[in-house]
Amino acid sequence: MVNRRQRVVVALSGGVDSSVAAALLLAEGHEVIGVTLRLQRCQEAGTSRSCCGVDGIVRARAVAERLGIPHYVLDCVDDFTQSVLRPAWDEYAAGRTPSPCLLCNERIKFGALLSWARGIGAETVATGHYARIGWDGANRSFLLRGVDPAKDQSYFLAGLSRDQLGSIRFPLGGMTKEAVRAHAQALDLPTATAHESQDACLVAAGESFAEMLRKRFDAPAVPGRVIATDGTCLGKHPGIHLFTVGQRRGLPGTSHIKRWVTAVRPEDGVVLVSSRAQDLEGRWFRASGMNWLDPDRWTPGTHCSVQVRYRHPPVAAWVERTGPEVATVTLDEPVRAIAPGQAAVLYDGNRVLGRGWIHACA
Repeated sequence: MVNRRQRVVVALSGGVDSSVAAALLLAEGHEVIGVTLRLQRCQEAGTSRSCCGVDGIVRARAVAERLGIPHYVLDCVDDFTQSVLRPAWDEYAAGRTPSPCLLCNERIKFGALLSWARGIGAETVATGHYARIGWDGANRSFLLRGVDPAKDQSYFLAGLSRDQLGSIRFPLGGMTKEAVRAHAQALDLPTATAHESQDACLVAAGESFAEMLRKRFDAPAVPGRVIATDGTCLGKHPGIHLFTVGQRRGLPGTSHIKRWVTAVRPEDGVVLVSSRAQDLEGRWFRASGMNWLDPDRWTPGTHCSVQVRYRHPPVAAWVERTGPEVATVTLDEPVRAIAPGQAAVLYDGNRVLGRGWIHACA
């Protein structure tokens, strides 16, 4: 890893994390350039707590002025729509559960932004993510969890390539959220008390992300029936995009009986539900679109840990590489609500080994 002075582009979201990341890099002596990504049109973003709203741009500009660094706004609306939102809707329409934050990191923050940075001669892009990058003896980069387990965001970054990781900095990876807040307050940054963004770039007031996407792309809903495991029809629903595996809310039927969605069938609009929690458990799934960050260790297979969603604890599993971008995962213990479309991230301790999209479960 090079420790010399570099030109670094920092993705300034208008939140405290990216602000402190910029300040830390500036203190190291780097030439820091702040860039805020515009992901929505102004009339769409409004003034919500959004990293891509007008208020976020204003706060990011104030941070840049406080630090004495240049600030730019990069219009990524079209890229975000076609590379993140459109694929997310396609997943909902297919009865799957998308992972838009991973796509945004892979295609926008470390895709479009990294390309823009290289175009102005910058060597590195930095963000306020809580993750770390390590380097092996051959000077190859790899991804590690952040040291703060409550804030670790390596799950959302597991689809990045080695080429991308080699041009990225995560200054907050070795810090806790409390330390970041304290640092911001010590520097009197305008974002020291700013609220978390809560992925506000993906929601609209009063409606779900899925319904917002359906309206955005003027797509038809696929209505159908909600059917219990014994074949009983519990009622009708307005669209399969409103349901995901493991969901409890919004289901018809007797209110005092707990039921969960176990499957969504796009071919006939059926949402299958069960009142037995064990029907949600699975011990096997296939993952497609694998991003192998340590490809040499996957022949014929390996024992590692797997995380099937962001807040889910990792579970030990055998992972067999069955194709260039396909893997079969057999879990050592059952896991609830493994949802097709979500990301499965593979770990060896704190090191990220790869990411795939959950395709089929059993």
